[in-house]
Amino acid sequence: MKHWGPITAMLVLASGCAAVSRPPGGSLATLQADAVRAAATHESIRDSVIARLVRRSVARGDRTLDVLLLSGGGQHGAYGVGYLRGWASRSESPMPRFDLVSGISTGVLQAPFALLGTPAALDTIASLYRAAADRIAPTFDWWFWIRRTGGVVNTSRYERSLRNTVTPALQAQLNAEFASGRQLLTATTDMDLGIGRVWDLTTELGTDAASLQRTHTVLYTATAIPGIFPPRILDGHVHSDGGIIANVLPLLELADYRTLASELQRAGVRDTVQVRVWVIMNLWTHAPPKLVKPSSRGGISARSTEVLFWAAQPQVLQRLQELAQAVSSDVPGLSLQVRIAQPHASLATEPGADKLFDKAWMQRLEQIGYEQARSATPWDSITSSYTRPMQR
Repeated sequence: MKHWGPITAMLVLASGCAAVSRPPGGSLATLQADAVRAAATHESIRDSVIARLVRRSVARGDRTLDVLLLSGGGQHGAYGVGYLRGWASRSESPMPRFDLVSGISTGVLQAPFALLGTPAALDTIASLYRAAADRIAPTFDWWFWIRRTGGVVNTSRYERSLRNTVTPALQAQLNAEFASGRQLLTATTDMDLGIGRVWDLTTELGTDAASLQRTHTVLYTATAIPGIFPPRILDGHVHSDGGIIANVLPLLELADYRTLASELQRAGVRDTVQVRVWVIMNLWTHAPPKLVKPSSRGGISARSTEVLFWAAQPQVLQRLQELAQAVSSDVPGLSLQVRIAQPHASLATEPGADKLFDKAWMQRLEQIGYEQARSATPWDSITSSYTRPMQR
């Protein structure tokens, strides 16, 4: 025992971090049954969201509902933080008090503070992003090939930061907002079923320590970049970053808006209710331009995967705008408006933009978001995936 060999030493070093393994007993047959339950859970959450929107509309009394969608984007979430701060500081057309906030990946870290919407809350999330590169970001796990966690980074300090940020005090603040009908959603990707899972943090957060601990796990998993962050087992399934499915979470579709309109009428709301959907993209919507070597099969394959991801971004936003047009023209009692803000695609080639966490880049991006929100033209138009965006 005095003279451990190098392999033994490596195993001892790796023993502090167990490999991720799934619970026993799973099979394709059980997954089919789980899919039925997942569909029922999704429908239940959707129905709860609609019911709360109705109660919120009645309570507001101004025939307006405000929904904020915060996208994924990793370190580029600094743009969204800056945008929120700039928007809240406007004297003209300031940031509303949102009735529902959803966040995907890095967006869910911003979402609770955007829902609170106070200067103190926005300062808190800004401080967290500014400290991310030095004190919060995961560190490279040099023993990932031994630990077999499903990722290549050590997330200990990131998870500690989540616990230190989403505290019992924040839990109490959010529950006070939930009591007034306001809502908070996120999503993960169920890797086993190959679908997204929506998490209703309005009820998931709860009031006790056990609920808070589970929420920490959900928040971590919702931001777990696949192949980089280790995944987590939630309700017996492997889950990872919600951005795999879609980079924003609108939840409601055309049929759901029809239901919302019917329920509003049932609740005595006779005037047209305007639903304002505000989208902050924490990431540009088009792939960075790149000179591709045509003879490289690996290069072509990697670029194809990259472009597949990026092409989905403008398509999701176009679908949102088409939904707004359909609701406004075909659903009596409702009008739907969509506004989108996003960092420009030209930023993708700047130094630091391709890093996991880069302090100088994040500071620059926060300032870009802040200045855009305070400008005379804070909102952007959508560019098709067949056209590169023009400079603002």
